[in-house]
Amino acid sequence: MEGVSERAIRIAEEIKKRTACEHYRLVLNEERVPSITDSKIGGKPYWPTDKDFPTDEQGNKMLLLMQINCKEAGLAAPLPGQGLLQWFISVNPERMYGCRGNYDNDGSGFRIIYHDSIKENATPADAPTHATVDSESTPVKREVAIAIVAEDTIMSFNDGHFNPLFFDIIKDITGTDHEGKMWYEYLDNDDCLYFEQNLWMKRPHHQMLGYPVYSQEEARRDINYHDTLLFQLDSQFSTIDRKELVMWGDMGSGFIFINHDDLAALDFSQSYYCWDCG
Repeated sequence: MEGVSERAIRIAEEIKKRTACEHYRLVLNEERVPSITDSKIGGKPYWPTDKDFPTDEQGNKMLLLMQINCKEAGLAAPLPGQGLLQWFISVNPERMYGCRGNYDNDGSGFRIIYHDSIKENATPADAPTHATVDSESTPVKREVAIAIVAEDTIMSFNDGHFNPLFFDIIKDITGTDHEGKMWYEYLDNDDCLYFEQNLWMKRPHHQMLGYPVYSQEEARRDINYHDTLLFQLDSQFSTIDRKELVMWGDMGSGFIFINHDDLAALDFSQSYYCWDCG
């Protein structure tokens, strides 16, 4: 890119080197009708008849946002390699997508449910009655199948860990500290543009693991404890009819974070839910 400095290129390449990791990109597939046990957004959830269906603090049944068939997806540790992982939210009209404000870390407005095994021949007739709401009460507007692709990713510049990493690299390169500054204050306009074009994931970017890609800035209240991205679900329009498939406010994203050790133990009780928009 014309005008970009060699320094900025060197720093960006070092960030890519230090943060590269595998994640799972989730691709909405409108061509396929999902079954009751498939990976999908929206629609009827799979649910065993011997389990109590998730409800909110008022006792109302929750709504399925997403479910992932872990075995079919080929997930590897720390994610479970079998069973079904689900994300539910409250449809309480006093909440926005199950949140008070734009986050919920007490679990009253959402649930992450894990079934370690599933009934393989389950049909929609086996599913219990679930919450139904108008489209404004949920970011997911229709049922769509999910295809899952394992691929490499890098940290985005609005991840809360990015700024300290940036200046760790500066210190390694120059031997100088810049405590208290933001990364964009260290670079000129051309260098900042280079970073934004090379350290930003193209949207929509539905994913599991990897790094969050926010519309605005870091949304976690404790980035050290909630260190692992379980789900990111972006706003997206249909490629067929251009209508909304997912819409968080004004083209935003929803996130579920979890502690790495909790995820390895399949303990989802301390998960953190938040969303943002443009």
